[in-house]
Parts: sequence; C-alpha cells; structure tokens
Amino acid sequence: MFENNSPTPYSSTSKVGIEPTFFGKVMSFFAMGMLSSVIGIFIAQKYLIIVFLNAPFLMWGLFIAELALIFTSRKWSTKVPLNRFLFALFTFISGVTLAPLISLVAAMPEGVPMITKALAATVLMFGATGLVGWTTKIDLSGLRGFLIMGIIGMIIVGVAGLFFPWGNTFELIFSGAGVILFSAFTMYDFQKIKKYPEDRYVDAALALYLDIFNLFIYILRFIMAFNRR
Repeated sequence: MFENNSPTPYSSTSKVGIEPTFFGKVMSFFAMGMLSSVIGIFIAQKYLIIVFLNAPFLMWGLFIAELALIFTSRKWSTKVPLNRFLFALFTFISGVTLAPLISLVAAMPEGVPMITKALAATVLMFGATGLVGWTTKIDLSGLRGFLIMGIIGMIIVGVAGLFFPWGNTFELIFSGAGVILFSAFTMYDFQKIKKYPEDRYVDAALALYLDIFNLFIYILRFIMAFNRR
C-alpha cells in the first residue's frame, strides 16, 4: 500500500506533497486483507474443498503456516515490499481455512441466511466497538492482561472440546464469550492505533484483521447454536 513515512503518525503533508496518515495506512492494509480473504474463500470453495476432504492434513499445514506468520510478524512487518506480500499471503490463507466452515454452514437449512446475519452482525459489532475504542477517553491499556488470559482460556477450552465434545448450551456460552472477548479486543486495538510507532502500520492492520476474523467466526457459531435450540 503506502510506504512513505511521515514525521508523525497523523501528519498528512510532506515536502513532496500529500501523503497518507498512519491511520490511512492501517486501514488500507486492513482493506487489502479483507479483499485477499474473500479471494481465498472463493478459490477454496471452487477448487480446494474436495482436496481438503481427501487430504485433511493439508488444512493443518495451513493452520501452522498462519501461526508462523503471526508469530514472526514483527520481524517482517516493517520490511517493504515483503510486508505487503506476507500480509496478503496470511489473509489469503485465512480465507482458505475459513472456506470449509462457510461451505458447511451454507449447505445447512437456513445456512445462507445465517451467514448473512453473521456478516451483518460482525460489521455492526466491529464498527461500534471500534468507534468506542477510538473515541473513548478511558485508557484501555489495562485490559491487555485480561484479554490475553481470556484468549488463552478460550484456546484451552477449545482444545478440550476436541476430546470432550460439549452440548449446544455450552456452545452458546463458549461462542458468546468469544464474541465478547473479540469485541473487547477491537476496542483495545483501535485505541492502540494511536500509540503505534510510525513504521508499525502493518502490525496494527494485522491486529484489526484478527479481531474481525475471529469476531465473525464466533458470531456465526453463536447464531448456529441459537438456531439449534
């Protein structure tokens, strides 16, 4: 996207003319990530679903690649043009890994309306919590510890669910907790945008992308569980 650095995160002019603000760079990468994910979902649904069914280990390989890109992001996020390529690659892979869930839900009775509701709810929730985080005068930095503990707890419970499947009521509680957790993450990350160093716009965009990606998944799971009642 835009690679020229400005003297401060919010300056909009330079000696050579107009250049984007830090927030503009963040949202440009965020928009690129959303588009890349949509392309990943489309390609996976059209060409890869059968491949994943025949070779499920490939999906685990993609999950590992996602984790590797996340945990190494601070090493490549400021390196142009590598940051563009790896950010687009990560969001594309995320779209590919989301495609099986989308296909599964779409094949269910009332599946497409559920996806539509989840998308609308995600956009509204992300926009509302992001606006709160951006405009509030309350310092949300104190939430960081609770958010990290929350996501660790969600991971532990999620892994346990692979071995001890839970009922629909617990799914409602678990997915509802996920919606609350990533709504709080969205508020926190939008406020944190104001504190990033000038060259860390990809880190900020990645944080927002992970917020909306996970928010959509948990909202969709919540709607599915609610409809099964």
